Amino acid sequence: MIREHIIEKLVENKDVLDIGSIGQTEAYSLWNQLSKTNCKSLTGIDLPNIVDSTTRTFKLETENLPDDERIHWGNMETYKFNQTFDVIIAGDVIEHVANQELFLRNIHNHLSDKGIFVLTTPNAKWPTVFLKPNPTHTLWHDKFTLERILTVSGFRITKLIYYPGNKPNYNIIQKLLAWQQSMLVICEKIQ
Repeated sequence: MIREHIIEKLVENKDVLDIGSIGQTEAYSLWNQLSKTNCKSLTGIDLPNIVDSTTRTFKLETENLPDDERIHWGNMETYKFNQTFDVIIAGDVIEHVANQELFLRNIHNHLSDKGIFVLTTPNAKWPTVFLKPNPTHTLWHDKFTLERILTVSGFRITKLIYYPGNKPNYNIIQKLLAWQQSMLVICEKIQ
């Protein structure tokens, strides 16, 4: 899948923070993917109630969710780590966050000066997103609103890629329908 291949290259020999480590179905889990890479260190964070919420919303079994002592329980809007990270990843997380600016400013505080922030999110302008909304989303972005909130929060977009989403297997019709369904954004800190 596109996002995994891009992210894999960015995390090699880096101190990495994965936001939203638990709250994804196994097929979409970046944590599982990141755990197999050659990053220097891997830390995760997710909401304390996410296991109950995820299993209820997506009808998942808890044994399919990551269970790892490197994952911290907390809200990234306010959580304080005692370190900075070379790469921070929020894979399909921002659209679930209550206070997105607070979330992004806290990420900015935890990103090393030369670090990169990787964000993936659904494209609000794509029909497969707005015609079939996810009930757990609080706010969607297109490339313009995403650029604005990132800039206000101290980031500069260095790369924005549209991709067909995170499902591992699409037939040709589904690929065409999902062609620009999601966005992968790579950012640097504005000094």
